[in-house]
Amino acid sequence: MKRLRPVALGLALTTASGVVAAAKPWKPHPVKVIPGVPMRAEDIKPYTPPKLAPEPPLEATDTKVVQITADPEAVINVRPWSSPLLGNAAKGARLPVKGIVKQKSGCKVWYALEPFGYVCNKEAVPTDQPATTEQVLKVREGSRLPFQYVMALIKEGDKIPMWASLDALKRGDEPERQLERGDTVAVEKTYKHDGETYWISVEGKVALAKGLGLMGGGSHWEGLTLDEKTPLPFGWITPDKANAFATPPEKPLGKGQKADAQIARRTRVAIVDERMVGKKKWLKVTIAAPPPPETYGDIMADRAKTAPGATATAEAAPDPLTTMAEIWVAADAVNEVRLLARPKTVPEGVEKWIDVDLGEQVLVAYEKDKPVFATLVSSGRSIPTPMGTYPVWAKAAAITMKSQPYEDKGYFVNKVPWSTFFQWHNAIHGAYWHDKFGVVKSHGCVNVAPIDAKRVFEWVTPAMPPGWTGLRPENLLASPTVVVRNSHAKKEFRQDRPIGPPDKDIEQQRLDEAEKRRADEAQAAAAPSTAAPAPAPAAAPAN
Repeated sequence: MKRLRPVALGLALTTASGVVAAAKPWKPHPVKVIPGVPMRAEDIKPYTPPKLAPEPPLEATDTKVVQITADPEAVINVRPWSSPLLGNAAKGARLPVKGIVKQKSGCKVWYALEPFGYVCNKEAVPTDQPATTEQVLKVREGSRLPFQYVMALIKEGDKIPMWASLDALKRGDEPERQLERGDTVAVEKTYKHDGETYWISVEGKVALAKGLGLMGGGSHWEGLTLDEKTPLPFGWITPDKANAFATPPEKPLGKGQKADAQIARRTRVAIVDERMVGKKKWLKVTIAAPPPPETYGDIMADRAKTAPGATATAEAAPDPLTTMAEIWVAADAVNEVRLLARPKTVPEGVEKWIDVDLGEQVLVAYEKDKPVFATLVSSGRSIPTPMGTYPVWAKAAAITMKSQPYEDKGYFVNKVPWSTFFQWHNAIHGAYWHDKFGVVKSHGCVNVAPIDAKRVFEWVTPAMPPGWTGLRPENLLASPTVVVRNSHAKKEFRQDRPIGPPDKDIEQQRLDEAEKRRADEAQAAAAPSTAAPAPAPAAAPAN
């Protein structure tokens, strides 16, 4: 699916009291956006819901279902005629119709869809077939992912050509894209041409197979359903092996001090006490659940791994943890999950909200004040994930994430599944290319394991109707909200960015700045050197 098209929605900032920060009318002006640096309050546009025309009266119709003919997908509007984009539906999807709206020019007929939205008759035709009942994205058998993927396993600086189509390859056209190290493509099958093997992608692209490694089914990790029986606080062990001690340290540990036992990665522990020793926090824990048997997953098809300590044999030595009266671990070896009181920045009428704690690298989903789900995440490393309160502004079943034109370092990650966008280009989405959940790893988004991404995607309302590939809520003030904070920071809550989709004016400004800088650098590189010539080397002595 292509990137969802920007909608002309305003942007907002809510303060700690929940009041929209718009003391003065916002006027267009140059805005400096630096990755990882909070924007100034005066650079953030206040949000106002889009002004929508009333729902038009519907005419009765014999058409009960329409089939999408637009390639690769149709645009679905909030209202007929000119209105904000509501979503997209895949070519071939059959959507239920509840009525029609006619007009004299342009789209002669607008089909009013169940449960909402309108599609133009230029992008859909009546059909006598039943409406689609399944989601566009389905998990492949034996996998946790909807597609088979390959990754570019080449040296830094090397390239793998990818053509727009098989016909383009056969014609000898220039490649559409050059894949770089770490880039990924969702593929369907291989193809032989002139003695070379190629991968054909699910979108019909064609990439040279040499240098592309087949990926596995994604991480096996999944989070935990929370209920009244789940003790809080709890956590998961972060490193491969965490040192455990039978007594709480009385002073900072000396170098090489031996632990009484070790706890395997992703063991779930209940936190029953804590204390500071010097500047280091220690946790008293009990073992709540062993690590999953396949925590690491098969990220690359030929490199399947098993979590340390995940399997046991009859000859295994007794676990010393079972004999320890108390178990103490360093807090930085645990991804802690703690109850968060509902922040005042979450609008009062919003029942579903998500807490993303960058300090602990955990996500907790709430319904009103009740936590219902928790899991591990990987937030931004090269570009920090923006802190703040952000309503979900879009959901995309599968979307290609790639570098923006103003970014110098390119990347291409094809068909990222179950993406829930909360701020500009940032989303909670499935990551099929790593299993480092619990530590920072991403380019700025909130990475979660594929199973968790699907769960969050389906939990966030409104639900994606069958056959649809993308969906946007009408009013962000009523949308489920994501709170990104850092429990390890002195200022746990702050607002780094505006809410909503990318601002087209700011995006254009960033592109203009990048192009000017690149032109200046190219001009400087091409200019003749004004430095004095280096002295000639001394003549070598004769032999």
